[in-house]
Amino acid sequence: MMFKVMTQQGQSYQDEIEYAILKNEEGQMGILKDHIPIIVHIKEGYLKLVMDKATSFLVVERAVVEFKDNLLTVLALEAQIGANLEKAEQAFSDAKKERLELSKRENVDFSKQERELKENITKSKAGRV
Repeated sequence: MMFKVMTQQGQSYQDEIEYAILKNEEGQMGILKDHIPIIVHIKEGYLKLVMDKATSFLVVERAVVEFKDNLLTVLALEAQIGANLEKAEQAFSDAKKERLELSKRENVDFSKQERELKENITKSKAGRV
């Protein structure tokens, strides 16, 4: 069966897998080939992806997992894949920290730009007759 992941940032992973095990707030669930169609929400959790003898983990946040016609699709706010659960969780944590720092820098830049705009409006005496 096919496995496909898409995130808000445009990242995507795609591969062939034998089966997947989902872990969310409600517990675990396995999905094998020819499973009935299903949609599952994962607030925070992971998917264990088994391919032949290799296993990888996909840590996700705010994800919707859909299985239909032997295609497992994951739409997630954030997702990071790793060879084991610890590596996937570390990659997820690092990506989240990086995005938070970027957001902080952007917010500081917006504040600075807003302040400069107000100063320039005042200097130009715009809006005064």
